[in-house]
Amino acid sequence: MKKVKYFLGALALLALASCKEDAPFLFNDVATLQFGPPLSAIYQSGANAAGANRSYTFFYKSPDTRQDTVFFDIYAIGGPSLKDRSFKLKQVQVDGVNNAIPGTHYIAFDNPDVSKNFVIKAGQVHSLVPVILLRDISLKTADAVLKFNIIENENFKLGETDYLWRRLDFTDRINKPAAWSATYQTTYYGTYSTVKHKFMMDSTGELWDQAFMSVLQDPVAPDPARLTYYMTVIKTALINYNNAHPGNALRDELGNLVVFP
Repeated sequence: MKKVKYFLGALALLALASCKEDAPFLFNDVATLQFGPPLSAIYQSGANAAGANRSYTFFYKSPDTRQDTVFFDIYAIGGPSLKDRSFKLKQVQVDGVNNAIPGTHYIAFDNPDVSKNFVIKAGQVHSLVPVILLRDISLKTADAVLKFNIIENENFKLGETDYLWRRLDFTDRINKPAAWSATYQTTYYGTYSTVKHKFMMDSTGELWDQAFMSVLQDPVAPDPARLTYYMTVIKTALINYNNAHPGNALRDELGNLVVFP
């Protein structure tokens, strides 16, 4: 219980001392529910907004992987309860995209195997929301979009509007990791393309996915020496490829030459 009180107190102090984005974590006496950043990022300004839109790909998984789970952090504002409290989610249709189909692209939120996990445990104010994605063959040719909202029930009122939803774009194709940011694009990677991404993977034996790139670019403990080493290996491999294919240098899917800064 002391840990719970400390956590709630920390959230309240954070809300008082930080910008408006963190204000929704201020303690109140009504049980409300909203999404938030991971516990490890609770003090990082902008973390909640950054986590609202996420991407995932099955591309790096073994061929026999038929489903995978992506987790989202959710918080009960108003303090812990002496009993478990269930909550509910619903899909929201997004205009102009290929909306995920329950049973085809993901396991529906009202499926008992999923909904049984939508619980804030007694004495807790935080939980992880599992979203179970299915590796449908259609993801080889088209991305799917799953946007979902918290809906009010007997246990929770709705929290701040900006924190009631999450969106997940997923595919079974190679995709641009969020870590391939504008800064690193300018200094290390250059313009993104799937051909370039695949060439980096083949040249180094690394996936160059979000997890791998996040380690190299960790804001607390970055590893520029290791990143520089890998880029040297990649650039050397590109020179060797182009020399081995005179008049047919490596080009991306749009016909542009593959180059690095």
